[in-house]
Amino acid sequence: MSPAAATTMLLVEDDPALSSTLARYFTARGYTVHVAESEEAAEAVVAEGLRPAVVILDVNLPGQTGWSLLRGTTLTDAGSPPVIVATATPVSPRQLKELGAAGYLPKPFPLETLRTTVERLLEPSGAEA
Repeated sequence: MSPAAATTMLLVEDDPALSSTLARYFTARGYTVHVAESEEAAEAVVAEGLRPAVVILDVNLPGQTGWSLLRGTTLTDAGSPPVIVATATPVSPRQLKELGAAGYLPKPFPLETLRTTVERLLEPSGAEA
């Protein structure tokens, strides 16, 4: 069975064209996608009970940055899902490790690369293979 079966994803992205494209792409592959256009919107949907299996996070957001989401307790409260940082901002491996990100994709990225990264993180054997 595909990792997408009944998998909930939180997509934190402020670019409407990109978030729409990603939401359509993953929905067509069996994911339930919740889009948050800001860090504050992501916090709100988690506070309402969303427990995503995976988070795709842009760090350049209006208001608080995506780094704020990683530094805070919101994602811990949501069950500590793996987070893929997908951003145009260069990010060091050290920074990703310090903040507990599971992956990093520099924008622009191929949709297939994002999909395989998500699937790898959702494999029952865990993220390490």
